[in-house]
Amino acid sequence: MEAERHGTTWLASYPKSGNTWLRCLLEAYRRNGALDINDLRITTSDGGATILQGVSPMPLSALDFRYEMLLRPAALFNLFCRMSQPILVKTHFANIQPDGLPHCIPKEFTENAVYVVRDPRSIISSFARFYQFPIDKAADAMSSKDFTIGGNEAFCRILLSTWSNHVASWASETAYPVHVVKYEDMLIDPAKELTEVLQFLKTDVDERLVKKAVAAADIKNLKKSESDSGFREKANKSSGSFFNGDSDWKHDLAPKWIKRIEDDHGTVMQTLGYV
Repeated sequence: MEAERHGTTWLASYPKSGNTWLRCLLEAYRRNGALDINDLRITTSDGGATILQGVSPMPLSALDFRYEMLLRPAALFNLFCRMSQPILVKTHFANIQPDGLPHCIPKEFTENAVYVVRDPRSIISSFARFYQFPIDKAADAMSSKDFTIGGNEAFCRILLSTWSNHVASWASETAYPVHVVKYEDMLIDPAKELTEVLQFLKTDVDERLVKKAVAAADIKNLKKSESDSGFREKANKSSGSFFNGDSDWKHDLAPKWIKRIEDDHGTVMQTLGYV
């Protein structure tokens, strides 16, 4: 049995860090090993345009980032009031408060969070491919404190800030419990990491279901499902598979970009054991 929760659990990450893989593992666990990558019901997302439209008749094209952020608390409150417990929400927002605006992640709505983190040297190539950025623009974006994604008819503007700020904002949170999951640990032992997430969420762990979930959400199976049926969360112009597994950044990433990432984010990388 799962203990009743009265606030939101955020499933948070910087983009391309393994958030979707963890969602697939949780979904397969909940569904006794069944998994449809285009029907991940265990989580909702806080980035859709319809969430803001639920409290404002104005189209997103008529709003700038400031007005979107002013609407966000009411939009989230409206969303959560319509959801049954427990509430599990995927987010890519940094856990910060922009100057003069509401906090991106309202503490009054929050019970806890699971934060997925990945070596930024592995992220940058996938990030560039997914968002159709040249590698230099991807590096600049990962180091920009004001960087946002979204801002179109389908998605609101999502404030990422820098990779370092994003990670630190979640990993150092003290107002509520945060369970940090390293993508690299998921690659080594996904059953262990899934079990620890379930325990953090106060869910009784069934080892049989964990094994089924890990098998269903194996990266090879996810890639095949994407090849067979597509993946609706993938950007329309993105090349290659969404589910790529780990990247061999030591061989795939040019030395200048390895140095750039380490220079920009070395302090936070060191706290996580990446350098």
